[in-house]
Amino acid sequence: MHPLVRPLLIPALLAVGALPGTARTPTPEELGRIEAALRSAGYVAWGTIDVRPQGDRIAVEGARKVEDGPRQEVSLEPTTMRVTGEAQDPPG
Repeated sequence: MHPLVRPLLIPALLAVGALPGTARTPTPEELGRIEAALRSAGYVAWGTIDVRPQGDRIAVEGARKVEDGPRQEVSLEPTTMRVTGEAQDPPG
């Protein structure tokens, strides 16, 4: 093996292996369903929405039930779009 191949190959393989573990943004169809579920649960505003790579939940950061109310991190079950968890967002 050429001496330069190994130092380049290992980081490239690690980067490719890490990609499936990252959350993704929802598709337009998913986004419509997620926003409808959040409104139905009483939320009026929210921030970042991530679909987890395992497909077991959708995480919504900065969700609020009133415009200047406390921020919550909300978890949704992707099949039913049911809220399965609510926790206070950390400050910041």
